[in-house]
Amino acid sequence: MKFHLGFQPNTSSHKITHQSELLMIGSCFSEHIGNRLNDLKFSIHSNPFGIVFNPKSIETALNRIINNTYFTEAEVFEKDGQWFCMDAHSAISGSSEQELITGLNSMIDQWYQKLKSANYLTITFGSAYAYNDKARNKIVANCHKLPQALFEKTLLDTQDVVRDYQNLIDQLSQFNSGLKLLFTVSPVKHLKDGVVENSLSKAILIQAVHQLVKLNANCFYFPAYELVNDDLRDHRFYEADMAHPNAQAIDYVWQKFGETYFDETTVALNIKLVEIKQAFHHRLFNEKSESALAFKQKYRRKCLELQEESAFLNLSNELNYFSN
Repeated sequence: MKFHLGFQPNTSSHKITHQSELLMIGSCFSEHIGNRLNDLKFSIHSNPFGIVFNPKSIETALNRIINNTYFTEAEVFEKDGQWFCMDAHSAISGSSEQELITGLNSMIDQWYQKLKSANYLTITFGSAYAYNDKARNKIVANCHKLPQALFEKTLLDTQDVVRDYQNLIDQLSQFNSGLKLLFTVSPVKHLKDGVVENSLSKAILIQAVHQLVKLNANCFYFPAYELVNDDLRDHRFYEADMAHPNAQAIDYVWQKFGETYFDETTVALNIKLVEIKQAFHHRLFNEKSESALAFKQKYRRKCLELQEESAFLNLSNELNYFSN
């Protein structure tokens, strides 16, 4: 019996290699793929202002970066002795107002340069539901558990998303003419919105993305949402909360991502890097024993050989460990 569709996304003619410069922004699901890429020594940077779920806040962040719109004192606030910003995730905070502003603006400077030279920007939409700060009449990236009365929950409109992103894509094309945009929709279920409401939200996001891909030759869609919800389509591939895909599902999506965007050379290099990564994390019982020293010498040679073959790889941490 077959327990899933065996859906295979179309192989992309645009290949991602270890020499590609990759940026990822959006929901937490993008970080899972970003972490896999980072582990395998791809040039990858994710979420300058932390995880962001709704399209409007992602668009606001990217516009802020390409226009060098720095954060000001009016955009941060203090809560329980820490400073936060509603345009950033709660994981990003500062012990003082100036520390937070300096950190956020430093990230704008870094990402401004990275966007200038990036080959790919992956944007992952999580939810079409957003929260409007009533005092500023502005959609925020995170409410930071402030009183609910301060915000108004709103459902973004497909055409508004398409309009905002078309303007953004036009700006990005001028900013970096070689940049390719990979859109995904997160398979994470926002069940707190409601089961029906989550389906409506995802439908809005999927429709908006497909319109953008149709309108722009430099935009593409990777079906992470469909791989989990239509191909695997089983709650055994979710965590206990029935909302977040589990490790098996993430492995499956990662496999399909590689089949879509990696060529044979990149796949072969990944296999060697996985072996080195596993050896790097292997716990040695006695690091001074003959067997442990032989183990380290073996993988030190493998690192040196791999760096000689692929000079663009940075294996300094691994070499340092295997050399001691």
